[in-house]
Amino acid sequence: MTLQIKKEHRKGKVLLDIYRNRQSQTIVSAYSVRGLPGATVSTPLQWDELESLETPKTFNLRSVPQRVTQEGDPWEAIAAYATPIHTERREASRPVQSPSSPSDQAKTGQKPERASRSRTYKTPEQLEAYSLKRSFEKTPEPPPAPIIGGGSAFVVHRHHASRLHYDLRLEKNGTLKSWAVPKGLPPRPGIKRLAVSVEDHPLEYVNFEGAIPKGEYGGGMMWKFAQGRYEITKEKKDGFYFRLQARELNAEYRAYHTKENQWLLERLDNPQMDWLRDPIEPMLAQLADKLPDSDDYLYEVKWDGIRAMISLDEGQIRINSRRGMDITKRFPELLIPEEAFRATAGLFDGEIVCLESDGRPNFQKVIHRMQQTSEGAIERAKAQHPVVCYLFDCLYLDGRPIVNEPLTRRREWLGDAIKKDCAYRMSEAVEDGTAFFEAVKQMGLEGIMAKNRNSTYAPGKRSPSWLKIKTRQTAECVIIGYTRGKGDREKRFGALHLAQANGPDLKYLGKVGTGFDDLALKSLFAEIEKLPQIKRPIKEKPLDDALSVWIEPTLMCEVEFASITADGLLREPVFLRLRPDLMG
Repeated sequence: MTLQIKKEHRKGKVLLDIYRNRQSQTIVSAYSVRGLPGATVSTPLQWDELESLETPKTFNLRSVPQRVTQEGDPWEAIAAYATPIHTERREASRPVQSPSSPSDQAKTGQKPERASRSRTYKTPEQLEAYSLKRSFEKTPEPPPAPIIGGGSAFVVHRHHASRLHYDLRLEKNGTLKSWAVPKGLPPRPGIKRLAVSVEDHPLEYVNFEGAIPKGEYGGGMMWKFAQGRYEITKEKKDGFYFRLQARELNAEYRAYHTKENQWLLERLDNPQMDWLRDPIEPMLAQLADKLPDSDDYLYEVKWDGIRAMISLDEGQIRINSRRGMDITKRFPELLIPEEAFRATAGLFDGEIVCLESDGRPNFQKVIHRMQQTSEGAIERAKAQHPVVCYLFDCLYLDGRPIVNEPLTRRREWLGDAIKKDCAYRMSEAVEDGTAFFEAVKQMGLEGIMAKNRNSTYAPGKRSPSWLKIKTRQTAECVIIGYTRGKGDREKRFGALHLAQANGPDLKYLGKVGTGFDDLALKSLFAEIEKLPQIKRPIKEKPLDDALSVWIEPTLMCEVEFASITADGLLREPVFLRLRPDLMG
């Protein structure tokens, strides 16, 4: 960065413009419309967006509202990073006097002074309840100790003790006022959450994360779920309004006291994006022909099923396909929110599969399941071909989106949110990609996924952070015919019919229509034209039989394919080459 205002002195650098701090100068704030042709809008961008940006005219009065609605506001959490103006004068603070001993008081007649409840000094009474419940030689939790800070810190912990709950902690008078929130923060207005006030915690708890040993008070894993600053926006007789400002969360809530230690939490503002009810597109992977040469990747099975987004919202599950189609009713065995999830609200990314007895997915069966629409047909298909759903990512969880967390963190929370022995399963990840790929290949599975462990989740985008490496298999086939070509292939063929010897007969394997360049099309068709045309040499009658030309089965070829369907057809075949060495 540079402060040099002249262009020749700041080439290749970003100008930090501090020169608008004058009475006669103006500045355009974020999302202001400029008075220029095209009505461009001052728009915050992610750094990686600058690489492909050709013109600022892309962001205008029409495009920016849609952009913010679909992708969110990059500056939504900017208030969490605000700092005080350094020119403000701070009042000189008087040093805290150490309380005199009783004997000194008796000598001087001095009355004991009450210790200050400032942020930098906490009385034993303030944290007595906290200290009495813990053995600090056994737990990693912080003991009470003085700390200096700004006075407006907050933290939300995801705490998996005997039961999963969340802890909301707000700094006040040198301690953290704390509430246990069993179901997490409310995701939108109109939803109320019970919050139970508990003992004050020391300020050091703002930065605490770790496992509290079993047998200790609150034993279990505690994660930092959100951390930043807060402000009281309105005081009420029965409670208060407050806004949380953090990188992870920017929202306003109301807390009101109902009875004894019980409170209710309610969100006041609508989130920019309703992750639980709006259509959210899944993140897509790029195709790779080999494993990445890096230790930053985790590896999973590439499940051969139906990609699905699973929304859990106030006890209701909705399932959308990759294209956004609602397929909830097609899979009734997946509509089990209480049996499956240790969460109240969540958006999960996964794959619905039908498994064979050997654990391999059957694509044809799960497609059959999705095609059933009547209640009776759905129940019959469910009994015949039950499904399971392998979950491999989480976009939203109990009150806030988590797409900007690293993959390892998202997977940690995902694994904690899925209950055991149900129709939902965690898609396991391993670190040894080479050995894993070989194992998957030997099992005849479709392939593996390589995911950068530090990557964020980019909805609807194809990202190099996710790579798919397929274990495609090859087969030696005989060409038994072809379909007449259309368009650019009008003078040659559209696809080749393939078969393999099955005793004295031929077993039909389907068609291959990809893998040909112009030279291959020309040379291959020249060989095909030399062969005599015959009647269909197989018992099966393909759907395009009337559009096909059948030839003497003498040409051999090699094709690559993903798997074999239950009908014995090659799935996703790609032509590789002719095999004259196999011809008689």
